[in-house]
Amino acid sequence: MKLNRFVASLVFTAALGASSASHALIQSDIVFMVDESGSMGNVQANLRTNIGTFASILAGGGLDVRFALVGYGNNLVVPRVLTDFTNATNFANAALGLVVNGGTEPGYTATAFSLNAFGGTNLNYRTNAVKNLMIFTDEASNGDTTARGGGTAWTEALVDAQLTANNALFNAITRAGAIASYDDLAADHGGQSFDLNGLNTTDQTVVAAFVQAFATAKLQETLDFCVANPTAPECQGSTSVPEPGSLALLGLALAGLAGLRRKVIY
Repeated sequence: MKLNRFVASLVFTAALGASSASHALIQSDIVFMVDESGSMGNVQANLRTNIGTFASILAGGGLDVRFALVGYGNNLVVPRVLTDFTNATNFANAALGLVVNGGTEPGYTATAFSLNAFGGTNLNYRTNAVKNLMIFTDEASNGDTTARGGGTAWTEALVDAQLTANNALFNAITRAGAIASYDDLAADHGGQSFDLNGLNTTDQTVVAAFVQAFATAKLQETLDFCVANPTAPECQGSTSVPEPGSLALLGLALAGLAGLRRKVIY
């Protein structure tokens, strides 16, 4: 019995190694949609200085990740792209362009904009990447009619349909429990809600704890997405052939099991 348990442990270790190797191919394109109103200065600064840590946690968990930055609610109200998808260093540089001179926050419009559904946006998502949208704000969506130039405003229902059509994940980083519409969108699209106070502070101990928890949750969400959608184009990497080293370990474990069985028989 002890020998059987030992071999079973080897087989499990090999399978775990194969799983980790396959997860490394999952691609994720993440859009940060950041409120540019006057109360968001600390949030913007902490995002800029901690994006490297966030990226490292995701990469360490097996994701090939890129970041885009959309600002919304400045004095012109309409959303704008500060950077298309790029790495953490370029994202941090682009985030220097965020402002805090607005007071109207059309978050629904920003979400549609980030999905290339409004305003002529052309964020270059990879066709085989999991789409992740994150909104950082302390106010419910407002001014969507203004942002759309007086046309029909984007609403929660319209944004919900766009997220569904794009098979996109959504996260809400807002005042805890204060913006039900964003919480609902997150719950309905594979994401979670997080307390903005974890970033809206100068206490770097609080910020570090938030970034760690947030990145870990985002990693798990993406992996869970591919468990739930194994045939989706975005998740084909998660079912790829394991690396040779993992196969070799699995073969060694199985050979060991066969050898033990021969010893028992003879």
